[in-house]
Amino acid sequence: MVDKNKGFEEDEDIEYLSKTQLKKLAHSLQDLAKELSEMPKTRRAKLNLPEVLLAAIEESKRITSHIARKRHFQYMGKVLLKHDYEKIQADIEAIENQNANYQVRDQVINLWIEHFLENATPLFDALYQQFDHDEVGAIRQLVRNFAKKPDNAATKKKLFQALRQLDLKTELVNPLMLKSQ
Repeated sequence: MVDKNKGFEEDEDIEYLSKTQLKKLAHSLQDLAKELSEMPKTRRAKLNLPEVLLAAIEESKRITSHIARKRHFQYMGKVLLKHDYEKIQADIEAIENQNANYQVRDQVINLWIEHFLENATPLFDALYQQFDHDEVGAIRQLVRNFAKKPDNAATKKKLFQALRQLDLKTELVNPLMLKSQ
């Protein structure tokens, strides 16, 4: 009887993938490559991608033929396989999670703006307890300007940005929670 593994040491660290698993990996890498090429440059810059991949992404913008684009994404999948594609996927997910958090926080900030027009006193009391008086004084002035012209987008934007800065320091509580206390 002939031993097939004669002369080869068994390496338990190597993970062998089936043909189906390899195809799934190849397709997922091609999808990742397509996602990277469709991503805005500003978001892509946050990912710290290798130069080879950045050049391939720029090249993908130039290609218009369907089959040529398909082949190019296959090439980009191979490039991703050689580099740390798992880290790139994790970075993309982290950015998406951060964007989802901003959406939730934006809703809370918009609630603050709405409730400033109704009854500002308990909201300012809560802000004075958490933040410096100078910061809250600036917010108070922005609220006054916004109350004078609530339809003016510029004053609302300034108020929103100031509240966002406070929220980044310490998350603002939902203003509905303050009224119930």
